[in-house]
Amino acid sequence: MGDISGRVVRLVGSCALAGGLFAAAALPAVGGTGWLAKAAADSYIVLPSELDTPPLAQGSRLVAADGSPIATFFAEDRQEVPLADIPLVTRQALIDIEDARFYDHHGLDVRGTVRALATDLGVGSTRQGGSTLTQQYVKNVLVETADTKEAQAEARAPTLSRKLRELRYALTLDRKLSKDEILARYLNIAYFGDGAYGIAAAARHYFGIGVQQLNLAQSAMLAGLVEGPALNDPLQHPDRALARRNVVLDRMAGLGDITPAQAQAAVATPLALQPTTTPQGCEASSVPFFCDFVKTSLLNDPQFGATPEERTSRLYRGGLTVTTTLVPSVQAAAQDAVDSAVPRDSSFAAAVDVVGPGTGAVQAMAVNRNYGDDSAANQTKVNLATGGGGGFQAGSTFKVFVLAAALQQGLPLSTTIDAPQRYTSAKFSDFQGGRQTAYTVSNAGDSEAGRFDLVQATWESVNTYYVQLEERTGLDGPAALAEAFGVRRADGKPLARVPSFTLGTNEVSPLAMAGAYAGLAAHGSFCPPRGVSAITDRAGQPVGSFDPACKQVLDPDIADRVTSVLRGVVDGPDPGRTGRAAQLDRPAAGKTGTTEGYGAAWFTGFTPDLAAAVWIGDPTGGNAHPLRNVTINGAYYQQVYGGDLPARIWRQTVSGALADAPVAEFTGGAAVMATPFVQPDTSAQATRPRRPTSTSPAGAPTGATGNPPSAPPAVAPTPAPPAAPVPAPAEPVAPPAAGGAPPAPASGGGSG
Repeated sequence: MGDISGRVVRLVGSCALAGGLFAAAALPAVGGTGWLAKAAADSYIVLPSELDTPPLAQGSRLVAADGSPIATFFAEDRQEVPLADIPLVTRQALIDIEDARFYDHHGLDVRGTVRALATDLGVGSTRQGGSTLTQQYVKNVLVETADTKEAQAEARAPTLSRKLRELRYALTLDRKLSKDEILARYLNIAYFGDGAYGIAAAARHYFGIGVQQLNLAQSAMLAGLVEGPALNDPLQHPDRALARRNVVLDRMAGLGDITPAQAQAAVATPLALQPTTTPQGCEASSVPFFCDFVKTSLLNDPQFGATPEERTSRLYRGGLTVTTTLVPSVQAAAQDAVDSAVPRDSSFAAAVDVVGPGTGAVQAMAVNRNYGDDSAANQTKVNLATGGGGGFQAGSTFKVFVLAAALQQGLPLSTTIDAPQRYTSAKFSDFQGGRQTAYTVSNAGDSEAGRFDLVQATWESVNTYYVQLEERTGLDGPAALAEAFGVRRADGKPLARVPSFTLGTNEVSPLAMAGAYAGLAAHGSFCPPRGVSAITDRAGQPVGSFDPACKQVLDPDIADRVTSVLRGVVDGPDPGRTGRAAQLDRPAAGKTGTTEGYGAAWFTGFTPDLAAAVWIGDPTGGNAHPLRNVTINGAYYQQVYGGDLPARIWRQTVSGALADAPVAEFTGGAAVMATPFVQPDTSAQATRPRRPTSTSPAGAPTGATGNPPSAPPAVAPTPAPPAAPVPAPAEPVAPPAAGGAPPAPASGGGSG
């Protein structure tokens, strides 16, 4: 009896409240309807009336340079659509079940509120909602704009103050907006369960169709979800969803908006769900590592937002279109090149970055790994193309900076030095076991000894020549030049100024090396590698500026002379040149790199159109897992040099990328390939032992393994024991860098 009495009191008070609030809203000067109404009206009047309605949270899209999709990021799966795209039957289903008098009231339906309270009184629980669609829209906006969990809880709390605030906003909105505008906003903000926000996302998620294709039965099911999205979730509770759908159909028929026959036919229709998950994030991208690079760049870019939280919100909720620099055809060529050379199930990894000279545009970024967290399945989310966090020693690809610094300091290409197989520096020191010792370096093979000029020493990547050249240039000049070309240690610190600098003992990223060589291709103009070319907001307006930030860091004449030397590494007449396996049907320049102990192998090169860097190694550690006595993709290697697999991957990448492009010639001082000033003894050179490379599967074309033209054809591997490995050169240990910078890793760089 007491419970019934309490409900009667609530009914009377609520009726008075509803009437009083309506009177306060419509005629503020009218007297109250009792002390409850007066108190409520007084509280109501002091509440703010203007509702802040920022744009709805909407996902952002990453697209390639040609506009094709790459990835989507969203906090709420929503696609905002105009009311005209939503079928009339869908709109009517929602109105009939949620607010049948929507087009008749002014934001507060007194009749509906009283009816809902009477129902509550009869059954002792809420069975029929009293809020209008306008009030529900207001509640959704308040929840959507709440920036903390506490604020969201307050926006949902069943309190009088919340109801008063919603009502105040609803009545104001009803005066400012048309009914159709309010309905469109509600249909786009409402939550339909299972991560689907808005009617368009719900149509796609539950039925796999566009919103315009919704029929009566589907519309009724979706309309029935907003009351209790979790309770009536058709994927988890299909029976409840079906029953709720049929309630909606009965309501529509009872109001005369559909005929009994239409209702009957729809009731007889099964739910016929076609669950569709909207993929998002780099895990769902076809180019996940490039996606990861762009996402990371945006989330660390101050012009994208003042704080990390602001940048994250903008990406996941801002409805942006991010146009990237990725060229799908170039990406396809790079990915095919790494996958065909080093399979994804190999313990060894390969990464390729392609950068446009003069723009810094990253056109491709490929890794021979699936993107994911399952390390047992050889998946990784560590982006090896950007250095994998710690970076990799770059080997003799760093010799280009010593070459450029030498020319910058006035040393001629004819600079001739006796380069023995093993050289102990009288200028540089080493530190081993805590004591200072002489710095000693070796070449990669006995063939690399003799008298060389700068051209031929580069073509054959002679370590002992380049350490002596580095004695003349000093350590800071080459390192400063490399940094000007955007190369820093992968941990962000300056490059270590150590004697083994020229041998590439600094740990850097393939992307940085591709960017630096692109600067040489652009006649010494360095443009930092970038993955974004433009961003527009949901209205199509530009956001920020992403133009290339290029800077001339090396005199064009000197840069072109460096290029003229590097052309010979690939296309020169010297049979001992290290980059012959990278040769194309068009002019190219480049440099091989093999780290001491064969921990990694590189080829970095360029044409006038693009630059690319290729790295191969074991991502778990090159020193512990060197590229020696290994079988990769069915081919056995005594050791992998930069002129082997990396050069072939580079060639395949660039050939594919430029397959439809006209042949571009180098210009300026790079138009003519440099020639040696010291003529080698060609008869002796022809008898030099060549570096062993690989034994390939039967049927591989001659030369496909990177063997020199004079080598015998490749043969299929047999169960016989592999050939004995060639002894590795001594490993120089780098002394501490000046100024207390960390020393370079203990292993020195290897030749080509």
